Amino acid sequence: MSRPFLRWLDPIQYTLAPNGGFESGSAGWRLTGGATVVSGNESFNLSGPGRHSLYLPGGSSATSPAMCVETLDVFARYVAKNRGLIALSSLKVDAIVRDSVGHTFVMPAGVNTGGSSWAPSLPAIALLDILGLLKRRADDGFVRFQPIGLGAKWQIDDLYVDPLKMG
Repeated sequence: MSRPFLRWLDPIQYTLAPNGGFESGSAGWRLTGGATVVSGNESFNLSGPGRHSLYLPGGSSATSPAMCVETLDVFARYVAKNRGLIALSSLKVDAIVRDSVGHTFVMPAGVNTGGSSWAPSLPAIALLDILGLLKRRADDGFVRFQPIGLGAKWQIDDLYVDPLKMG
């Protein structure tokens, strides 16, 4: 665990999500619609001096590898940049939870409007507990990224999760 976002006044301890830095290519990730791992690391080197990030053109999506989930509220942060039409596109973030009996729940967890330079996201937030969905331990939790809007072209890197929320 570390505090990779402390320089942005976020004291929460996070851990890098499985292949959250994309240094193992797309291993574990489900990519659709042209999403692909590309050369170029985020400029802060939060997870170390890497060489790769994830490119998400309009119409694509990327879903993280599965992680165990106990409860979700503030649970994830990442670094992103908007390479497209900044005023007309954004990056939608969803929390997806599959419980132990096979039910799948998708909850909005944030929207990033970003800029043309690498910047940390705001914390992704999913309030699943208010629905009573996680009274028991869920088997799988995922984070899904989807660019939306005209001229959407996004790049993300270094997905971190709060190990006290996903673990």
